Amino acid sequence: MAELILNVTNHPLILAGLILLSTYLLEDAAIISAALISIDGFISPELAFLALFIGIFTGDVGLYGLGRLLGKWSWLDKIIPSEKVNKAGEWLKQRMVWTILTVRLIPGLRLPSYVACGFFQYSLMYFSGWVFLASLVWTGVVFTGIYWFGSMFWSELSPFKWLLLPAMVVLILVLHKSVKPSVDA
Repeated sequence: MAELILNVTNHPLILAGLILLSTYLLEDAAIISAALISIDGFISPELAFLALFIGIFTGDVGLYGLGRLLGKWSWLDKIIPSEKVNKAGEWLKQRMVWTILTVRLIPGLRLPSYVACGFFQYSLMYFSGWVFLASLVWTGVVFTGIYWFGSMFWSELSPFKWLLLPAMVVLILVLHKSVKPSVDA
């Protein structure tokens, strides 16, 4: 196992691929991990950032695609009256840019909002352009902040510092669960 870990840490492109894939599971943990492994010199900050950005952007566009796929079936008409669905679609369309930019900051809203954009068949180019901008800014600010602050102390910690990473992942999961907005309306 130690040899496998050593082999992975010696190949920045493999690390970049793992970072990209990890964004599909838990973005925040992926950003923290990418910043910390780049501080330790296993991957350049530029490559880590690029992998994060590509993963986050493609994940968001994938949510749109899922919504587009779900919109092809008329199953929703059987559950919710079509006038309510159309009203929700119009409401979201009027606020699409604001929604795309703000849901990046609020845990739990990105999935339903981006799926809804695809479901209501908003322009993929328009959606992608705004998601590109939101992902670039969000990833840049968070990654740079963690990298900058982490550079001050991360390298000074003991070799056991990587045991903190699973604790951070659990903390992020707990915080996401506690901050998630309620859907009781």
